[in-house]
Amino acid sequence: MEIIIGRDQQTRQLCIIKDGNSRLYGQANSVPMDVSRHHISLQPAGNGKWKIKNLNERNVTFVNGIAVESKTISESDKVELGNSHYLFSWAALQEPKEETIDIRPLQRIWDEYQQTNDQVEIRKQRLVLKKQKQNILRGLTGIFIPLAIVLSIYAGGRENPMFIVLYCLPPIITLIMTITQYNGIQQDEEMIVKDKEDKRERDIRFRREYSCPKCKKYLSMPYDVLERYDSCPYCKVKFKT
Repeated sequence: MEIIIGRDQQTRQLCIIKDGNSRLYGQANSVPMDVSRHHISLQPAGNGKWKIKNLNERNVTFVNGIAVESKTISESDKVELGNSHYLFSWAALQEPKEETIDIRPLQRIWDEYQQTNDQVEIRKQRLVLKKQKQNILRGLTGIFIPLAIVLSIYAGGRENPMFIVLYCLPPIITLIMTITQYNGIQQDEEMIVKDKEDKRERDIRFRREYSCPKCKKYLSMPYDVLERYDSCPYCKVKFKT
């Protein structure tokens, strides 16, 4: 096994190439330009030791402050790359732990958002039904008056006490029901107007909160679909569900 250590050309991070796979270590722009892209190689030498070797005659490598071309060393030795004496960290050889992100709190955010939307839809449907009932009551009011006149005539006209009951009571009851229905409609209309005003702010807040905890990208899929994914579709961090 041979591990090649050098500078990544794009990010100027330390680049570790092992078994044909490369990964970066450290902060961007942290590796000096006098560290070459393929600066040294490390090969296991047994008993916890490594054989270090310059990969180019122009490369400069120091072990415990002394320039070397090839040497068997241990992880207790101090290795510096280039004339800038960039300190090589043995931690760079350790495989990074796989990061996982808990997305379970997103379920509450999704459920609350959907519950609010459902309540808005129910209010809209209720408003439609109330308007239909109001129209029916208005139609009944128009029917009751002539019907009451006809019935009161058969009941003996205005002199008969039944005239008041048949002529006046049904329209009054219908009118009271219509007014009550109107007040309920007005309240629902006010709520729907407020829902429309709040929708933009509610959607912005939802898109901000319903996002990957790591990269903060909005996750557009429902939570029951999202939890089937094993990682973020954007930053690829592993999900914990």
